[in-house]
Amino acid sequence: MSLCAVVSRVAPVAPRPSSRAARPSPSPAPTRSATNSRTPRGARSRVVPSAGRFDATEMELVPPVSRDDSFAQAREAIAAVCAKRAKKAGKKRRSSGKALAPLRVAVELPLASDAPADVRAMVVGACAGGVVGTAVYGDAAAAASPYEGKDDIREHVHIDDALRGVGCDLAVGEGAVALVGIADDQIAAARRAAELAGARPVVGVNVEWFHAGDGGVTFRAAAAARTDGPPPDAASVFANSFSVVYSYLPLAIQGVTGATTEGAVFKCVRGGAPEGSPWRILVKDDTGEYQQVGAMQRRPEQEDLESALYNAAAAKSKINKGIGLFRGLAEKAKNAVAGDERK
Repeated sequence: MSLCAVVSRVAPVAPRPSSRAARPSPSPAPTRSATNSRTPRGARSRVVPSAGRFDATEMELVPPVSRDDSFAQAREAIAAVCAKRAKKAGKKRRSSGKALAPLRVAVELPLASDAPADVRAMVVGACAGGVVGTAVYGDAAAAASPYEGKDDIREHVHIDDALRGVGCDLAVGEGAVALVGIADDQIAAARRAAELAGARPVVGVNVEWFHAGDGGVTFRAAAAARTDGPPPDAASVFANSFSVVYSYLPLAIQGVTGATTEGAVFKCVRGGAPEGSPWRILVKDDTGEYQQVGAMQRRPEQEDLESALYNAAAAKSKINKGIGLFRGLAEKAKNAVAGDERK
């Protein structure tokens, strides 16, 4: 299907990135809890097809072509942001004697299987290189799953064991702490683990609670817009404190003829501020190459995807351009008639 076809449906190729047992696919407009606050309409940034203001090096990156490629991209993103924060923290300590707030970032990778061995392989692949020292899992089976091959991560533990100090000591360990596949009902435990980790960076790997991925900017804006009700609880504040440095969500786009084509939502930070890096909307053209049809400063929602894809289709369609011109002329004629009647 070319972009000239009108987009009638956009759907993920695979379920939302997960590291636990597969769940039924959500409805097109799932109801979100208080933790998953939507962005106020007035605070949203629009789709920017050209996105010239974003980092050119990040705009040139393309989605992964294999599982190992996605792991490598995520690994580089984690290493880049952790290295930048370490350098910035060192400068602040030397200049003021104070420490920066702990770094909290997230990566989101699609998994074809939630089997413990596949989850373990994902963590080793995406968190290798010595940056992550401890992997804390929401699923005990994944934490205990054996792995054949090189593994730079020193500790793999279930979250309950981590809180008891069994198999690791979060307070004195080295490197970042990865929170892997933590579910909604484990947020309180994850927050406690992050507190115990102290100044160590915390990397959320396919956490299962929804968050805007901007370090809490959206969440705080939504909280400030509310005029009544209790203030946000600590678990909600923590759940929304992560900045996404890598996200890859494949899409299946179905046209009116029933044909489908591939697309993706893709974000990959390369050392810049995670909140300023683009969420890009990409579609494969007739040659199989990804073409960008939109870029946003916030996480795109279903309606954003549909709008960007429809606008891209309309821009390439002579028929749609003709309809737009006809409507424009008709509107002018209607206004002219109305003006004559008022005379």
